[in-house]
Order: sequence, then structure tokens, then C-alpha cells
Amino acid sequence: MDLILRGKPYSVTVEQVQQLTQDVDPAPLARYAVRVHNRWYPPKQILSLITGLPVAAFTTQDAYRAMQRLGLEVVEKSAITQEDPS
Repeated sequence: MDLILRGKPYSVTVEQVQQLTQDVDPAPLARYAVRVHNRWYPPKQILSLITGLPVAAFTTQDAYRAMQRLGLEVVEKSAITQEDPS
């Protein structure tokens, strides 16, 4: 998937996201969560890993849209059940 964030183009695949997060613990969740490796990550954490930008450099909506375009499961934190790994 190609995306432009703050005027800079990025190209990323789901496989690359999986590699980037392989040894990264999820940060605490705020409003939204993205499932990668059966763990829930904040969308901004994932987009920060993809771009190398700090999470303050873009909005939650930027990250949310990017995760959806990648085809990753994005849900509100409140939708995660006790049985789901976190």
C-alpha cells in the first residue's frame, strides 16, 4: 500500500508491518486498536514504526485510515473482549 503522510510517500505491506512489530510490545491502548500477531496495538504506534515519525507527527485518524487501507483489523478499544489477547 502506498500512502502519503505529511507530504512524504511511504510504501508498506501487511507482511512488513508483521516484521516491524515482531519484537515490539504494544503500547497502552487509547481509543482504537489494531490486531497484529494476535496482539492489540495502538494504530499510531504501528504508523510510527512504518514511517519512523514520532506519534505526535500525525493524527489518530491518519493512523486509523492507514491501518484500514492495509486491511488490518481496527476496532474501538471497548470492543475488545476479555478473551482477546492484548
